[in-house]
Formats: sequence, C-alpha cells, structure tokens
Amino acid sequence: MLFRILLLVALSLLGVPIGPAAADDADPPKWGEAGSWEIFVDSNRGNRCYATSGALGVAMLISIRPDGDLDFVIGHDSWQFAKAGETYRLKFVFGNKRTYEEELEGVALESAVVLGAPMSAAFLSDFMQRTIMLVYHQESEIALVLLLDTHEAVTQLRICDASASGVIGPAGPSVW
Repeated sequence: MLFRILLLVALSLLGVPIGPAAADDADPPKWGEAGSWEIFVDSNRGNRCYATSGALGVAMLISIRPDGDLDFVIGHDSWQFAKAGETYRLKFVFGNKRTYEEELEGVALESAVVLGAPMSAAFLSDFMQRTIMLVYHQESEIALVLLLDTHEAVTQLRICDASASGVIGPAGPSVW
C-alpha cells in the first residue's frame, strides 16, 4: 500500500494530475524495468521518465533532472514524525561513509507522508555506486535502504529520457 501511495504522491509532486484511474489502482503505463526498479514515462512533464522501487518498508521514486541532478522522493511505512508541509533535515550515509545532509519536504496523501527534494549530482553518483544507504533524522536511524540495481536504473532512466522525448534537453522545472 505504501508503494502505491508513494507513487501517487510523487506523481502529484511531479505535476501529474491524479484522476479516477489512479484512484482505482490502475497501473500507470510502464516503459521498462531495471532490476528491482520499474520505469515510467510521464507525458505531463515533457515525457520525462521516473523510476520507482520499494523494499523493507521503504519506497523511492527517482527522476534525472536535465541539469544532471536527481529528483528524489522517499517514504517509509513507519515514519510517524513526518508532517505534510514541513521541511526535514535528513542525513544520508552511503556504504563508503560519504554523508549528505539535505532538506526534504513532507507531502501527504491519504494516511502517508513522503519526503522529497532535488539532490545533487554527487549524491546521485553515490546513489548509483553504493549498495547501502542509511537515513537519519535528528541523529536517529530511520531507514536502511538497500540500493539494489540503482546503477542500472539510472542508466535506463537516461535511455528512457532520451528515447521518450526524442531529444535530450530541458524538460521543465524541478519538482521542488
């Protein structure tokens, strides 16, 4: 259930109108797969592509921005601290001990709140190359994320973006 809620919230963050088909649990059109990631084309954002994945209670949505940064949405079914409209400073620690502290915005849909923000190209690089990411809020670990197939997912996202739009170029503003 969290995965579908995350997908609906992320789509609304990305400016996709959420109509009756989404509310009725209809599956969005899928471009392809990359290991544990599913890749979709968003015709409402200039045919930009996004990928979703979920495991161990964590669901994620990623999209490569035209500037090379990452639009990133993450949610966990146990996060009770997050409130819609609030901003949270999270710390992300990758397996190589590289650390990123970022501000993510809480967005609600139904009973879940997910967090999202644009992330740097450096974050994207570690996201692609590492297998584990720990997420902290107020010095407490709130998620262990297994980064399975992330390199393949980002590679396929770039191929999807190039093929779906016909050309590589600006596809509109950032989600946030």
